[in-house]
Amino acid sequence: MMLPEAAASALGSLRNNRLRSALTSLGVMVGVTSVVSLVGLVTGLSNYVGEQFDTVVGARVFEISRFNSGFDDMESWLRSRTWPRLTADDAERLSEMMTTAEGVTWRVGTSRSVSNGGRTAEGIWIRGLAPTELDVGGTTIATGRFFTEAEDGNRARVCILGSSLADSLGTPPSLIGSDVSIGGERFTVIGIAEPLGSIFGQALDDYAAIPFSTFVSLFATPGRDVEIAVLPRADVSQEESQEEARQILRRLRGIPWDGEDNFYITNQQAMLDSMNQIMGGAAIVTIGIAAISLLVGGIGIMNIMLVSVTERTREIGTRRALGATRGDIVSQFLVESVVISLIGGVLGLLAGFAIVTAADALTPVPASASPFAALLAIAFSSGVGLVFGIYPSWKAAGLDPVEALRYE
Repeated sequence: MMLPEAAASALGSLRNNRLRSALTSLGVMVGVTSVVSLVGLVTGLSNYVGEQFDTVVGARVFEISRFNSGFDDMESWLRSRTWPRLTADDAERLSEMMTTAEGVTWRVGTSRSVSNGGRTAEGIWIRGLAPTELDVGGTTIATGRFFTEAEDGNRARVCILGSSLADSLGTPPSLIGSDVSIGGERFTVIGIAEPLGSIFGQALDDYAAIPFSTFVSLFATPGRDVEIAVLPRADVSQEESQEEARQILRRLRGIPWDGEDNFYITNQQAMLDSMNQIMGGAAIVTIGIAAISLLVGGIGIMNIMLVSVTERTREIGTRRALGATRGDIVSQFLVESVVISLIGGVLGLLAGFAIVTAADALTPVPASASPFAALLAIAFSSGVGLVFGIYPSWKAAGLDPVEALRYE
């Protein structure tokens, strides 16, 4: 029997048992839906996180801190607590000594209330920023201006408001030049920052920024940690600049040549690697669950095919008596098994595309189903039908023609 003839025979058999065939395909459909939607969502989430980090952190900027900003284990975090703190002096020495850096900046932060007239916003993140933040850290001003070095040196009571905080305190343009209260202290608003949006559902524009020296004099606790950000020169690699910063800090902090670093250097790629590691683990677990669905679907196909062989024993005997070979019988039932599985795969592919499209339309995640996911779905469903159809096909082909014709 040729393949088109076997396929036509399989479709005819499926038409005669529509409900049974549909229910048999359901397990494969669920598994393929899971795989397609998962691949589309993980790909979209990975792209989204990359874009967000690029906006917030800056593609070439690397950060130095006492604690790992990635997703390290508890033991590493506890060990970090015993390390000496990073200070603004460390950052200034780095700025003086590094030859590969375009700029170095440093930051510190705490939470306070911010109010303007009768409007008050609680729990606002107050950032103490060095004057170099504008050149290195990626902060950009939409209205007004940034701090000057003179204002930082004089501990001026001036501030920059994040766009979301400005919206909650009044009309942003009218705030320029007006006074707001930050933690009970009066500040003059000199700028409104460009919106950053949000990352992982957390708004990034609910903050007020003040000069670093002003922050230290009003809000900082003694020995507070600072975070340092470094922008490498355009003509040097990020790795080269990171290594220079690492060696300088080791000398400044008196670390012996064989001692481990007592600080972390993190770049955007390292943070993305941490995120991808987490998403990869979640993807493996979900694909494992999808594989169980495919296994259940395959067992269902095998069960139905064995029932079909029993029901069509006389038909098999007749075909063998008319000259059909064992290969013809095998191909007939194998094609039928693959067709049942393939129908489930196509339906699962459509359902997966629908889920990914809905996620793309209803969430900020730019999810999209890729041709790779479609090929994966077709390959999975065909493979399931092929593997679980072998035994019923072999059993059908092994029937004795005479005994098959006598079967009631």
